Amino acid sequence: MVRRKIAFFSKGNDSFIKDIIERLSIQYDTQRITIETPKNNKLIEQGMEWADVCWFEWCDDLLSYASRLSIAKEKKIICRLHSYEAFSLFPAQINWDCVDRLIFVSEDICRYVLAHFNVDKNITLVIPNGVDLDKWTWEKRGSGFNVAYVGYINYKKGPMLLLHTMKAIHMQDDRYKFYIAGQFQDPRFWLYFEHMIKEFKLENAIFFEGWQRNLNKWLENKNYILCTSVLESQNMSVMQAMAKGIKPVVHNFVGAKNIYKGKYLWNTIYEAVCKITESDYNSNEYREFITNNYSLEIQMKAIDEMIRDLIYSGENENDFDYKRYWNNRLNLYFNIEGAGYLGLGEIYNELLYRNRISLLEGVVNKAFGDIRNKRVLELGPGIGIFTEFFNNMGVQRYEGIDIALKSVDDLQKRYRSYQFKHGDICDDSFYDGEYDLIFSADVLMHITNENHYGKAINNISKHLSTGGLCILLDPISVINAKSESPHVIIRDRKYVEQGIGKNALRLTEMLPVTYFMNYPFDREIIGSNASNALNIFNFIHDVFMDSTISDEDKRIIGEYILYRDRKLLYTNEAGLSEKLLIIQKENGKLDFNIKISEIFDIKSIDNEIDAINKNFTENETKQRDALEKLTALINCF
Repeated sequence: MVRRKIAFFSKGNDSFIKDIIERLSIQYDTQRITIETPKNNKLIEQGMEWADVCWFEWCDDLLSYASRLSIAKEKKIICRLHSYEAFSLFPAQINWDCVDRLIFVSEDICRYVLAHFNVDKNITLVIPNGVDLDKWTWEKRGSGFNVAYVGYINYKKGPMLLLHTMKAIHMQDDRYKFYIAGQFQDPRFWLYFEHMIKEFKLENAIFFEGWQRNLNKWLENKNYILCTSVLESQNMSVMQAMAKGIKPVVHNFVGAKNIYKGKYLWNTIYEAVCKITESDYNSNEYREFITNNYSLEIQMKAIDEMIRDLIYSGENENDFDYKRYWNNRLNLYFNIEGAGYLGLGEIYNELLYRNRISLLEGVVNKAFGDIRNKRVLELGPGIGIFTEFFNNMGVQRYEGIDIALKSVDDLQKRYRSYQFKHGDICDDSFYDGEYDLIFSADVLMHITNENHYGKAINNISKHLSTGGLCILLDPISVINAKSESPHVIIRDRKYVEQGIGKNALRLTEMLPVTYFMNYPFDREIIGSNASNALNIFNFIHDVFMDSTISDEDKRIIGEYILYRDRKLLYTNEAGLSEKLLIIQKENGKLDFNIKISEIFDIKSIDNEIDAINKNFTENETKQRDALEKLTALINCF
């Protein structure tokens, strides 16, 4: 399949888009098209003719013009609205019928636009700007006397408040110095600053240093970053400084509470002075806040998913290119979340994999006892989570086939005694002889073409030894549930059994992997509690995306979820999501059987749940509230 093409349109004010274009260029052909004056509008038409997706950076007259062209009806159009456009007439001049996605950087700006303009809420989504952490050098810092301000000085930035706050801080201690990287956009503010700096006698305390080409270097000796704005979509300079470990001191502008922790905000000048002069200072915390909430990686995950869904919506499932999908995905996110459930974070994905590994270990130990001398083939090892498992089990003869070159290259360097092949598991030429164990985790679900799926099953049959096992982890439904994603297929148990039966294989056991921890697509089997299962999963998503809950608390909450989920698996011997399939040759030895009760110990599960319950403390409000709500939801089962 040919690479899709994305054209980015702007007037040249595209500093926020550079990192995005660079990342998207890995998987798409991209063009940056600059239209400086209306005389160049012809470039818009030419760019739209070339592109599959047209991205307009800013909701301005460029989009107004483009949305009224006849070609606009044939293209996928994305607009990203930052802040100032919401308070202009531009949104009223757009033909929104031709716009497929409207990205906002903040929730508050989104709400304002929806309240004041005729925009369909269904095309909107909020994706905050992300900080490329590699470009901002972190170090442990502490209290000091250098205060930074970065950005334009205009009405939006609260210039009078800025100057009076500086004066108040200086009155508290005249050792404080204030460094401004930016420029005035209105000469009246320059005249005011020039006048009041003299009146305040701050000539030796305030330094105008202009725009900085290397802001990372300029911020190096600063202790605080000050913001006095009346409204921001985010204020990227504050976030960039936080990525360096610099303490933020942010005026409680409209929407600030939805962006920053309350402890970083101030309402009065007195509060701002206190935040700068107090001893509380934690460089690790500031960097972690950006890493967990506003990193470029988080932003790109959301953008990548949006563009992929936009491109493939309405297309035939057979058109899905899983080779391109996995090469792009692992190139962007070669970590546990990239291999797992995008959007739930690394901590929660680690828990999901713990369940998979526990089940796999139980099956392998019962089936083989000692697996060290068995020949193992893994289909789609990805980032190597299960490769590490087999290596820890002492497996000597291991092979992996993966369609992502990134996976093959990385794993071959890490496991030099193992063999990794870059290829398609539907192609028989990548298999070599017979294997005692063929294993695959969440791979077959991405083969959306059933002919290709059949080829993969046929290859498994041809290369599985007579006494061997095939273990598959995949979303298998018992009620014929269907997937809502263009790149995931949920197959029905009966369909799977028919397919493997045609290839001289038989399903001898199917174990549930999770109850409510993963998306509960089979929730209708529990009747009136179906909505409750979905509520739990959605609540889990909210908890693990909540920046106000610490990683430590998320791990404790996650442990509680894990063991409550295991208890339901043990009690019901059924789950609402992913399954572990054990497949053997039709002419093989006696059926292999194993139950959840042979893998999980109910006493240990209850002990873990009790231990977590006993560790609730009064000052862990967020943790306690989340656990209490989860307990109430889970107890409905």
